[in-house]
Amino acid sequence: MKHLLTLLTFFCVLTASSQVTNAEIETLKKEEQSLKSQIANNEKLLKVAKSDVKSQLNNLMLISAQLADQQRYVKQIEREVKRLNREIRVLQQELGRLAADLAQCKSQYQRAILYMHRNRITQEKWLFVFSAEDYRTMYRRLRYVTEFSKYQRAQGLIIQEKEEKVRRQQEELNAKKRKQEELLAEGRAQQKKIEENKEERQAVVNKLKKRQKQLATTLEQQRKKAASLNKRIDQLIQKEIEAAERRRKEAERLAKQKGQSAQKKAEELKQDAVANRKLSSNFEANKGKFAAPITGSYVISNRYGTYRVEGLKNVSLNNKGINLTGQRGASARSIFKGDVTAIFNLGGMYNIIVSHGKYLTVYCNLSQVKVKQGQKVSTNQILGTVATDDSGNATLQFQVRLGKTTLNPEHWISR
Repeated sequence: MKHLLTLLTFFCVLTASSQVTNAEIETLKKEEQSLKSQIANNEKLLKVAKSDVKSQLNNLMLISAQLADQQRYVKQIEREVKRLNREIRVLQQELGRLAADLAQCKSQYQRAILYMHRNRITQEKWLFVFSAEDYRTMYRRLRYVTEFSKYQRAQGLIIQEKEEKVRRQQEELNAKKRKQEELLAEGRAQQKKIEENKEERQAVVNKLKKRQKQLATTLEQQRKKAASLNKRIDQLIQKEIEAAERRRKEAERLAKQKGQSAQKKAEELKQDAVANRKLSSNFEANKGKFAAPITGSYVISNRYGTYRVEGLKNVSLNNKGINLTGQRGASARSIFKGDVTAIFNLGGMYNIIVSHGKYLTVYCNLSQVKVKQGQKVSTNQILGTVATDDSGNATLQFQVRLGKTTLNPEHWISR
């Protein structure tokens, strides 16, 4: 009985650990599939760029983004292979214990059968029972024969269960080994692609190095355009901040006045302020969960902040947000519900600011808009069409702000 309880406890623990492992593997599979899909989508965007410096620079950013995703994918594969190695070792140990336990059970069962055969208990059990000297002895013998039969049946069932467990364990072990081999092959294939993309990237870098003067001119043009855009955004945000402050002061002034009309207006302004605080709180609570602000497949071609372009001397980029490059016809969409605070045109392109309480999101480089200033928008509502560049891709410049302070959008959207 004690042996049976120990066995059942072992099976329960093994089943629980298997469930945890399966959940972890499922998460890894989803992450792996997401990265695999992202890399496939990126390849669609890596078209043959034109020979001008701007196109070459854009292509360099796309190749760099592709390399980053591929390297993340390879690291993910390496993590999963290590996890599988640990699980295979554990399964092999468990399989060894199960096999030893099964062999012991079979040996005990064989000895019991041999004992029965030698002593002819099966054939002569009733003779053994009725040959007792008295009723009490006969009862004890009957109980012995009954319990021995139960023990036989129980041992048989235990052996069957153990054999089935060994079979399932062996199948799981083989499946994990096959998965491990597939991942190792996928890792080698991705590593080969990484080397090819590095060579392609270096070729683009070499072309740009030969055209330093044109590159400097192009970068200066981009800086001026970005500075002009951000200056306009800052002005509009400042205007919204000042308007919010005026509303707050007006609410305080009206609250001090007597009269039903003043009190009603003050209450409306107070409710608006409460709604904005709630909206800000909900926006914060969803950090890292927002869908991308561009429809379809995309790649982050320019990241947030100031950074140097690898391989090019004296070339640095400064981005107040991130650039998301997608396919022709992609749309910009609001990542959260809010109010369209401003729509303005700069250099022939439309730009939209959406307020989410004290937070704001900015969507730049649109060829068309589908909303109006002052309009309330819902989560994932289409705001407009992203403009297509010379290479046939659509690049959205996206910003997240807390007042006038810029934040890294990558921390807010899910990947």
